[in-house]
Order: sequence, then structure tokens, then C-alpha cells
Amino acid sequence: MPPAIRPATEADVPRMIEVARRSFLSAFGFTAPFPLIQQWIREDRESTAYPASWADMFVLERDGVIAGLMQPTLDEIDGLWIHPDYQDQGIGSSLLRHGEDVVRSRGFSRSWLTCSSFNPRALEFYRRRGYTVFRSTRTLHECGVDEESFGMERLLGGAA
Repeated sequence: MPPAIRPATEADVPRMIEVARRSFLSAFGFTAPFPLIQQWIREDRESTAYPASWADMFVLERDGVIAGLMQPTLDEIDGLWIHPDYQDQGIGSSLLRHGEDVVRSRGFSRSWLTCSSFNPRALEFYRRRGYTVFRSTRTLHECGVDEESFGMERLLGGAA
């Protein structure tokens, strides 16, 4: 039986922040320029965002441990993070499908997300699941790093 995806609770917030941090370092630690990693760590967006938005998030637990999390925002999959110890076990695919089901249930026929060029593993993950690039944007960060990000979309078929 696959692990259940459930709505996040306020009590999950510290564990969700930990998963996002570990996943972030796993995703970007060897691919993003160090000054950008330092900037992202200083900003620590999850510590502000998750306490404010946990009610819109979903988690997947395995053996009492939050293995992954995801937040569908309207028609966007906004943040899909998998703890490094649980990657390559289908958890990301399960959470992505769940997010797409939520987006579809809201009446949207398309799901989209943003992925950094500094995360080639995630780019390939989304491509293998039918996402295609519809937009490319560049951001010059205050640390001096120029980052390209891709808006990626997938058309959703049928009812949830």
C-alpha cells in the first residue's frame, strides 16, 4: 500500500522546514553557485512562509517521518520537496500527481510550476512527467548571480 498523502498540520511545520532545507541542499548543493546558496540560506523563506501557509500544503509520511511535501496554489505546484533519504522512491511522483488532482478539482485544465536551471535533476523529473517549458526568465540576484528559471506546464486530462 503506498504511503498516504495528507493535509499538513501546524504541528508539521518544523519538520516541513527541515525537509525543505535538506532537499534544497541536495538539489542545489553541487549545482548552484555558492554565493546564491548563501543568499538563499540567509533568506530562509520557509521559516516565514510555512507557518503562514501550512494549511494549503500536503505531506507524505513514511514510518512517521515526513518524506516529502507539496503546495498546490490555484493552478501552480508551488514547492515540491523530497527529503534526500526518500528520493527515487516514487514520493515525488505521488505528490506531483496529488497536486495535479487538486489543481484539476479546482477547475483548471493545466498545471504549472517554476524550476531553476540550477536544478537539472528536477528539470528532468518534470520533463519525464510531461511538463514542457512555456517561459524562461532570468533573475540577477543581489549576490550577483544570474539565474535562469523555467515556467513548465502540463495539460491535465479528465476529471479528478
